[in-house]
Amino acid sequence: MKKIHLNQVGYRSGDAKKAVLSAGISGAFEIRRASDDAAVFKGNAGEAIHDAASEENVRVADFSAFAEPGEFYAAAGDEISYPFTIADNPYAELCHALLEMFEYQKCGVAIDKGIWSHPPCHTTLATIYGTSVKKDVSGGWHDAGDYGRYVVPAAVAVADLLLAHHFSPAQRILDVTWFEIEWMLKMQCENTGGVYHKVSCAGFNALHEAPHEEKGELILCPITLTSTAAFAATMALATRFYPAKKAVLLSAAQRAWDWCEKNPDAPFFTNPLGISTGGYGDTNAKDEILWAACELFAATGEAKYHDAIRKSEIFTGLGWANVGTYGIAAYLSAERTDPALRNSMKAALRDECDKIMANFIAEPYGTSLGITYRWGSNLDVANNAMSLILYDRLAEKNAAYAAAATEHLHYLLGRNPLSQSYVTGFGANAPKDPHHRPSVAVNSTFPGMVVGGPNPTTERDKTLQRNCANNPPSKFYTDHRDSFASNEIAIYWNSAVYFLATQA
Repeated sequence: MKKIHLNQVGYRSGDAKKAVLSAGISGAFEIRRASDDAAVFKGNAGEAIHDAASEENVRVADFSAFAEPGEFYAAAGDEISYPFTIADNPYAELCHALLEMFEYQKCGVAIDKGIWSHPPCHTTLATIYGTSVKKDVSGGWHDAGDYGRYVVPAAVAVADLLLAHHFSPAQRILDVTWFEIEWMLKMQCENTGGVYHKVSCAGFNALHEAPHEEKGELILCPITLTSTAAFAATMALATRFYPAKKAVLLSAAQRAWDWCEKNPDAPFFTNPLGISTGGYGDTNAKDEILWAACELFAATGEAKYHDAIRKSEIFTGLGWANVGTYGIAAYLSAERTDPALRNSMKAALRDECDKIMANFIAEPYGTSLGITYRWGSNLDVANNAMSLILYDRLAEKNAAYAAAATEHLHYLLGRNPLSQSYVTGFGANAPKDPHHRPSVAVNSTFPGMVVGGPNPTTERDKTLQRNCANNPPSKFYTDHRDSFASNEIAIYWNSAVYFLATQA
């Protein structure tokens, strides 16, 4: 394992550039040119710092003053790092691949992607659970390493991509995202306006099966408050970006909102009898309701949505279970807002960001998780960075927040205790064997997928437990197809990292 950890994709010429030296390496270091091994920069790393998550004393080697374009590596004593690039835009290919991932994950259509090509999959009608009624819900993206399609994570994936487009407009984002929006519209009940929680087979198919090889009956699971509110929010958000579809999107969002108002005590989702695919169960829908109200107010300016916002507690958070910051972003982007309410939302988001920064300042690897590495810890890294960026862009400029967000990207691309890039195909030490059925089916991993990352909390992942026994939190990761708790992929992990990579 490498003992000099840095961003294996690279650094922009004018950005801060830091590596982390593992315990036992002296402070003197060099940056060497890859083509001829010539030393082009020399420096001394800082004093040893204890990193609680890796249980190591490490040193930070700062080479920000070096800005020469090219390919290099770091050296200290007998140790060398993986190679990296310095360029004006080292993340262009990465961003392209992160977005292209959603094209590979398409369901219901033929995929023409080299070795990963396959005919249309999951094209049969789905059965509404507990009935004999059939419904067309073809399309959308496979959620993760399995072939289920779930509204709650779909909503935040779409939101991440549209927010990225908001700050850095690109028609390709809108083209990619519309495919998922069209599927989400199919998930709405025509009669009631409620939105079915998910569609999948009854259980997960074998890990080696390609998408078109899953032949089980498709089942639509019951409508839930969280799926319906998240749907309302996303459809209202989408009205800003698809003017030709605004009427359809707004009508769908308003019908979903009406369902939520009529069903405030609807049961929270748990898998019905006989269903064992992903649940995305959430026992608090208040943050989804706030998000929906904020997006509908931003889209319409109607007083009833403003009243709902005023009556709500202010929530923060990004990710499928905690979506309050999406609501704050919508309200801060809206017109005709209440100054006092804006200030309250800014204050709530600032408090969240300050907590993130407190961890960031204490962590030499440039992340902000403390010692809490859970399922999808890489999503937490990206979402923390996204919160910092949203505050800087929408609340008030904060150079420290913006700089810290970029440091989080360096962690994801290799500046971590394992010298592990967490994006397939990017970095000299990228994941090669993710828990992802289309990749396992052809024994080849397509690029641009974000894996979940270190996770010491899931004892039922026996492969992870066996390979990482006694590892500290930030080293509890294994690049193995059977490790669903650390090496699976997910659309809403990709969307968050795409936002970060395009905005940092």
